Amino acid sequence: MDSVAYLTSELAATQAILRVAHTITQDPSPPHIINALREHIFNDRVSSCAILLYGIPSDLGGLEEPRHIDIQASWSRRHGSGIGIGLRLFLRDYPDLLKRLDDEQLVQFSQLRAQRASFDPLVMGLLKAERARSLLLIDLKTSIHRLGVLVIATDKPQPFLPNELDRFRLVGGCIAVGLSAYSLAEQQEQMKQHHAAMLDAVRDGVVMVIPYDNDKGGHVFIANHRMELMFDVPRGTAGGRSLIDMLSLMRIPEVARQDLRALWLSTPVQAPTVLHGEFPMVNADGQPVDIEWYSAPIYQDSAVLGRIYTFHDVTPKRTAERLSGAFLSRVSHELRTPLTSIAGFAEFILEVNGDAMPPLAREYTEIILNSARHLNTVFTDMIEIARADAGELKLRKTNAHMPDIIINSVARLELHYRKRGQQVIMELDDDLPLVSVDVDKINQVVTNLLSNAIKYSPEASKIRILTQLIEQSSDLPKTAPVDVVLPAILITVRDQGKGVPAQEVEQVFLPFYRTDEAKIQRVEGVGLGLAVTRSIVEMHRGKIWAAARGQVRGGCFFFTLPTA
Repeated sequence: MDSVAYLTSELAATQAILRVAHTITQDPSPPHIINALREHIFNDRVSSCAILLYGIPSDLGGLEEPRHIDIQASWSRRHGSGIGIGLRLFLRDYPDLLKRLDDEQLVQFSQLRAQRASFDPLVMGLLKAERARSLLLIDLKTSIHRLGVLVIATDKPQPFLPNELDRFRLVGGCIAVGLSAYSLAEQQEQMKQHHAAMLDAVRDGVVMVIPYDNDKGGHVFIANHRMELMFDVPRGTAGGRSLIDMLSLMRIPEVARQDLRALWLSTPVQAPTVLHGEFPMVNADGQPVDIEWYSAPIYQDSAVLGRIYTFHDVTPKRTAERLSGAFLSRVSHELRTPLTSIAGFAEFILEVNGDAMPPLAREYTEIILNSARHLNTVFTDMIEIARADAGELKLRKTNAHMPDIIINSVARLELHYRKRGQQVIMELDDDLPLVSVDVDKINQVVTNLLSNAIKYSPEASKIRILTQLIEQSSDLPKTAPVDVVLPAILITVRDQGKGVPAQEVEQVFLPFYRTDEAKIQRVEGVGLGLAVTRSIVEMHRGKIWAAARGQVRGGCFFFTLPTA
């Protein structure tokens, strides 16, 4: 062959290999690879071929020896495509052949009849059925994974030429890369189907989100069927969209959609922040429902891979709370009415006949008056809690300056703390942004916290109340919960008392709970003040919490209010 013919032949062979490589990148499945080889590489001598893949998962990184090999795709001139697919061959009898493949990448058998002892009867039966006279095995592996073997058989005894072997070696490398991508894609699809099956078994709506380019809200990796039913989203249309695009498909009130869009866009997918909220809606059957949602980061080791959003129908719970609240409110109201009369009559008796009454009668009448007033306060607090839990407590919001509210509350309590020789120190930032609040309710919050500080602090001690603008979660105290809505105003009330024990920092906000310290000191109260305070703060989308004894000196309570 002259040089021109040789170069022309080599150019044609190179172009054929490039076409095969391009075809494999489009579809690296084994049947498609064999079709590409038949179309661009094989000549008339090739009578059959097959792709066999090792039976170990590729994520083992080649650290475990393969135990078997499976036929994944095949073709023969005599029988067409698909013969023997799924047939499994065990490798325990082929250690020498596997080592040769690993060392040489190509192993050729020119005279198969003389090599019968090298193969088990099943393999020899397959080769005999194809009338194979010579055989070429091409190792398919990358630098990380051992993938399988490409088998090429001819019905003529002539061996492949050196230049043909070089081409097959190059093709084998392309096939290995394609199969590696194919195996990875199959594993990802299997994992996705596995996740989908698990998520579909969950009674809550679930959406998994991963980062994607510059999409601030993230990319929906998977959404379960329950979520699609809950929000009337067409089956299978949520996955692959941006989170915000998926939000536009959800059948929810527009006000709730706008709130969720603003909050989700302001929280990066990989942020460690935990979010939650609630909104009402009407389901596909026209029934009003209450949906509670929760969002948290997904971790692998210490890295945040994405976020998960869950949606839970809390309608039965909220209905029970409303019924319970309505009952409690009704009972408290009915009890408060006679108490008001009792207090009024006792007060009238003391005003008219107080000086003329015997000392013992006067003492008992004062006890009646004070007890009636105390019970009236208790029932008022119970009604407040019941109405808040039932969603019936209405807020009259207006933009206000938090330092002004605090100064007003401190002024109201001046007689109380001065009577105990205490001093209230206000460290207030006059440049704080406004908050949108019900001024009377927030006055009640500050008053309750200051009243507790006055009661539980020693006489002649100092009580501090501070304000601070918080724009980033890193600026919050270490004791803060993870789901604080920012930016917000942080208000701190700190006293010089003994503080709250660590095991009681959550319980102090429960209705009727009283600390052991309060019982020992016989501090007046029934344990409703902090429960009412928490209800009011959370209705303003704020958070309230206590620092445990040992974390700070004395008692310390914090609460936040989002800025306007």
